[in-house]
Amino acid sequence: MINDVNKFVISVLMICLCVFGMFIPVVTARDTFAPSWLKEGAYVKYEPSSESASSLGYVGFFDLSNPKFAGTDYMLSQQVDAVLGTISSSLVWRCVSVNSTMAKLQVTLDYVGTPSFYVDNLDWVNDSVEEVSLQRTAEVYVDLYNRGVYNVDGVFLGTTHLWLPANPNDDQEIIIWAENSEIITTTVEVFEQGKHYTFETGPQVTIKNQPLLFGLSYDLDTGLGVGREGGQSFRWDPIFAVVGIAYGPVGMVSETNIDLGPEHSETNWTQMLYYAIIPIAIILLIATLLIKHKKKKH
Repeated sequence: MINDVNKFVISVLMICLCVFGMFIPVVTARDTFAPSWLKEGAYVKYEPSSESASSLGYVGFFDLSNPKFAGTDYMLSQQVDAVLGTISSSLVWRCVSVNSTMAKLQVTLDYVGTPSFYVDNLDWVNDSVEEVSLQRTAEVYVDLYNRGVYNVDGVFLGTTHLWLPANPNDDQEIIIWAENSEIITTTVEVFEQGKHYTFETGPQVTIKNQPLLFGLSYDLDTGLGVGREGGQSFRWDPIFAVVGIAYGPVGMVSETNIDLGPEHSETNWTQMLYYAIIPIAIILLIATLLIKHKKKKH
């Protein structure tokens, strides 16, 4: 029969194990992650991060009615219809509806640039060769679980990387692009930057035999991409393709109403308790046994 000392010891151990379990990380990134923050009204705005108007970069555009850019063929970036030097640029996606599997986004582009290259029959450039002003709005559908992007006709445009699965482990492989049998992944690295936790992707990927710059920074808690200050901004994405952008730079996140979560304390109390719980349990057990032993002597 279990005596009172053993009962007490077992109770203390069970309590310690329960407390210990509370601080074991159980949420890790997975490719079937559905972002809980992607609700109706959520939006993100991108703008060029450079302060110098002369270095905002070039954007490759394609004619949405041209069949050679259908589906994911816009990724063959050498075939764009026009390349414009950016004067000003703003791109916003906004969630207009969402159900259990798909989100419907409205994508709005406001762009002003100067032509560097364009095909002769491109009316929207020919009519304004000194300076081109583009305003485009389109809708796109995104699968919440695999991040697949589709236009309003149901044509697959690729896998978005504007957000990735949240809370990845360091050195974890995450899918960036999945099309038929082609699956492209990148390794992520987790950072603690003061009160903010982020993760970053590898610097480059190759999709459809096209080497593409990548190297982006993401909020750890939500998986939302924010770009990288002083580094790479968002340059390409299937969501951008719905308004005719083959490659950017489109810019960094300049505005959003998505809650990126609370700031983390620079003193990681959770981690400290995580490492302290076992020594505390051992001390409690030793103290209990000593007290019971002294009582028996008396």
